[in-house]
Amino acid sequence: MKRNFINHRLLAAITLVLCGLALTPAAFAGSDMGQSPVGSKQPTAKQAALVDTLMSAAPKSVAKHATILSRTGKVLKKGDSEWVCRFAGPADDTPTCLDKQFRAYLKARSQGKTPHVERVGLAYMLQGMTMGTGMHMPPHVMLIVPNLSSLKSFPTTPQSGTPWVMKADTPYAHLIIPMSGKTMGGKMMGSH
Repeated sequence: MKRNFINHRLLAAITLVLCGLALTPAAFAGSDMGQSPVGSKQPTAKQAALVDTLMSAAPKSVAKHATILSRTGKVLKKGDSEWVCRFAGPADDTPTCLDKQFRAYLKARSQGKTPHVERVGLAYMLQGMTMGTGMHMPPHVMLIVPNLSSLKSFPTTPQSGTPWVMKADTPYAHLIIPMSGKTMGGKMMGSH
């Protein structure tokens, strides 16, 4: 009973966070801060397409204020928020937008260290991702939490489009929230 109560509270918090992120304050409307790449040159068509691809990872209200990075870490568009959009995934070809907390989590994970999660962290992958095995994960949001025990009541395998925990029972456990109502599918044609 207590676990279900925590589960419902966590889902309510997730809903509020996701809804809140979709509603950027009107104060940012019309702002052109960070709309052109660093430097005085106009972006090339290839750079503009790359920026558009990376921004497609998150809702417009998040992406338009994010810093956009190339595969080499070059700033393509300077943002005015904590969000960073870059490529990720096994083939470094998946557009993703991450908040500061999720970036710290990934840095610790890549170094084999236990992440210190101070607050809820989010990462958007609204274009989905093809895993190293060729399995396709549909559009989703990833969520990390300070207290991993709050994830215990979620399934640990993809379940018909419902939230599930990836890397369960490790310090890297995080919630996958499918955004399309679909679960992980079969191998993609021409996958990496």
